[in-house]
Amino acid sequence: MIPQRSNRRRPDSELAPARKEVSRLFDEAERYFLAGDKEMAKRRVRAARKAAMKVRLRVPEHNHRFCRKCESYLKQGVNCTVRIRAGIRITRCLECGAVRRKVLKGKK
Repeated sequence: MIPQRSNRRRPDSELAPARKEVSRLFDEAERYFLAGDKEMAKRRVRAARKAAMKVRLRVPEHNHRFCRKCESYLKQGVNCTVRIRAGIRITRCLECGAVRRKVLKGKK
């Protein structure tokens, strides 16, 4: 018999340490990226995503900071381009060519 997954919301006491860890890892990724060590930045992004997935934590405040395809840390104008066209933000990773689109609110 397959154990049933719970749809209950996890208490903040379980998620707070994971949020802290994810934030710390993204800050480290940024520091490594700015220092020129892109591989270490990529490792930190991978570790942050793994920590978030472990407790099923969404990290919308960090979603625009990494490429979902190659897991590179993204910095506008350095290794990604951001364009806004017809109320849609288009982000292109210049390392792997992946494109992400996000509909912006307020466009009617």
